Amino acid sequence: MHNAASLRRLPRPMPLLLLLVPVEDLCRLGGCALPRVGVYKDPLTAEEHLKLGLAYEQKGETDLARREYTEAARDVPQGHLYLANLLFSRGETREAEAHYRKALAGLPDDPTVCNNLAWLLLQENRSLDEAERLAQRAVEHATPEQRSSFEDTLKRIRAAR
Repeated sequence: MHNAASLRRLPRPMPLLLLLVPVEDLCRLGGCALPRVGVYKDPLTAEEHLKLGLAYEQKGETDLARREYTEAARDVPQGHLYLANLLFSRGETREAEAHYRKALAGLPDDPTVCNNLAWLLLQENRSLDEAERLAQRAVEHATPEQRSSFEDTLKRIRAAR
């Protein structure tokens, strides 16, 4: 049995706060390092990503092209157009439609965006009223070089209705 006098002779525990050493000091002593958080700044512009994506696409490297178009789409709506065109060519029509719609939101009167979304809807045989409105807008805003192709889209949509 312990009496009060014997308890006083027991060593006192060190306060917990004295045992805590800053993690940084432990790492320096033990040779470890704390992770560093860096902010990645993309050295390429959106336009450069589009050009790089086109180069990859022309070489048949569609996964790399998709990556570049996705990067461009973060900054410019044309990235969504290029990405949508690629996805449509791969048969990924639902995702292509979503990107055409994002491109259309940023470029509402761009004749290529309007025409390509209209063409996708025609190929899916749905929303033909919307497809016709888009195709009509494409024809109205088309350059002389684009006009006949976009008029063809409009005629095909009207024939399908």
